[in-house]
Amino acid sequence: MLDSMRRGANTLPAKIFLGLLTLSFIGWGVGSRLGASHTDTLATVGDTKVTLGEFQLAYQRQSQTLARQIGQAMTPDMARAIGLPQKILGSLMADAAVADVAATTHLGVSDERLAQGIADDPQLRPPGAPSFNRAYFTELLNQSGFSESMFIAQRRTGELRWQLSSGLVGGMTVPKTLVSALYRYQNEARDIRYLTLARAQVEPIEKPADDVLAKWYEENKAKFRAPEFRTIETLAVTPDAIADPSAVTDESVAREYERTKDQYGAPEQRRIQQLFYATPEEAAAANEKLKGGASFDQLIADAGSKPEDVDLGLLSRDKVLDPAVAEAAFGLSLNVPSEPIKSSFGTVLLRVTEIEPAHTKALAEVAPDIRKALAAKAAERSVLEMHDEIEDALAGGATLQEVANRFKLKVVTAEVDPEGNGTDSQPVAGLPDQADLLKAAFAADEGSENDPLSVSHGFVWYNVVKVVPGRDRALDEVKDLAVVAWTDDEAQIRLTAKADEMAKALKAGTSIDDLAKSAMVEVETASGVTRKAGDAGLGQEGVIAAFAGPKGHVAAIPGLDGTRIVLTVANVVNPPMPEGAGDSVVIADQAASEVANDLYAQYLGAAQEELGTTVNQSLLNAVIGTSNAN
Repeated sequence: MLDSMRRGANTLPAKIFLGLLTLSFIGWGVGSRLGASHTDTLATVGDTKVTLGEFQLAYQRQSQTLARQIGQAMTPDMARAIGLPQKILGSLMADAAVADVAATTHLGVSDERLAQGIADDPQLRPPGAPSFNRAYFTELLNQSGFSESMFIAQRRTGELRWQLSSGLVGGMTVPKTLVSALYRYQNEARDIRYLTLARAQVEPIEKPADDVLAKWYEENKAKFRAPEFRTIETLAVTPDAIADPSAVTDESVAREYERTKDQYGAPEQRRIQQLFYATPEEAAAANEKLKGGASFDQLIADAGSKPEDVDLGLLSRDKVLDPAVAEAAFGLSLNVPSEPIKSSFGTVLLRVTEIEPAHTKALAEVAPDIRKALAAKAAERSVLEMHDEIEDALAGGATLQEVANRFKLKVVTAEVDPEGNGTDSQPVAGLPDQADLLKAAFAADEGSENDPLSVSHGFVWYNVVKVVPGRDRALDEVKDLAVVAWTDDEAQIRLTAKADEMAKALKAGTSIDDLAKSAMVEVETASGVTRKAGDAGLGQEGVIAAFAGPKGHVAAIPGLDGTRIVLTVANVVNPPMPEGAGDSVVIADQAASEVANDLYAQYLGAAQEELGTTVNQSLLNAVIGTSNAN
């Protein structure tokens, strides 16, 4: 769960959001004191308060934003794992610092300017609308969980933040020397000559002596440890498990077929050929050729194309992108060319080479599926009733098998490890809702009574019949596997040693061509490699190594699929930086923005320290559900 949350937090919108919060968080806690618990003031900066209501609203809004990004609800534990409460509080305290500084320095925003800014903001208008729309604005606020007063207050703070940051770091520029250095770093290109050593370079590898294998196994036996196994018996009561298709009458199937007949049909489809002409005159001339006896195939050849080049495919009318083409194509007779058609992209001639009529599957074709669906739907109504009866039976001392016999169900018993594999290391099939079942079963005690798992439209009862603890296996149990693993490790050790030896020879003056010849491998060249573009053959690690030194630099690194790479930097090119254009402008803007943000963050931190801050830690702990918010 936390992994998916962290992946969601690595998306671009989440990075921007968390980055801004982190920026505003700088300085939080400096001079903090434990606040009183009898107030709704969560924190103060100078004379400005951060209230509990403000925090809760911001926390809820940002939790919902992240939840949409990661595709699941944001729990308090997940939020704490990424420090979300502290970042949100830091953001609110940064805004409080801005408000306090604004009051001290007499910065302000008039109501008229604020209202005009809202009215002029295109993001607050309906798409394509030329002016502000009060009803649309109100709807946006409702969707975002804002009242109008809250939105205006936040907007005012944003305006003050902009005034303050613009006055402090607006128009920031960085030295040309820095821009030039960054440009060279990003655009420096290198030619890399390298050779790849594969496992064959160190084979054959003899089997290890018994004492060598034994010593290696002692150091690596955790890799061969037998996992814990549990024997689990399960009873699933789901619509699919209790459904009885044989109880569904033919009349019911026929009625359902008639009711849902449309979903079993397929529309007419046509295979369409389309010849495109740059001008209407060219299309008209081609059409005259057709009328003069030329074939459509001849027109295809005259255009320098093949039939497959002009084939749009077998399409239904709704799949043809251009409405004019669709209308014409579905009005043509088979193999009869069209008149010139004015499409969205120019003038075309069409021909239909195949027509597949619309059709509906017969009842006999779909009856089994309908019968099964009807039976499952009917069974849904019985699941809850059966749940109560089974609970009563188990409470009265019945076993799962006795319950299964009574309701004509099946108990599934399996011996599995936490990953769902059996003692033969192969996945065990047939366990209901396996992921949730395994998680619950491996958290339960042997022989304990367990609540049933709630699954989609049903329930699963389970018992842990037996627990076999995990253990270290003796070498004799896994000797063949251990020999294979030792051999793999030994191959890597020898390959690494060989690559290091070749790198040493390169540094001593031996040419890479001579080394390749002695190893009977080819020298490869990666030209124009940059830090950004990289190279598929070298991989990311190879590119990093290639830029770790000057021309003539040598390195030995891991390659793909267990190989080793020995490389040397053959050439280095530093392109001149274009003045006032291209990447140089982007780099200058990015550098200036980063410097400005850093200075502004330092200013906010110093301002909070000078103004003084307090944090009601006990109230924060209570809100986010922890004894230690830090």
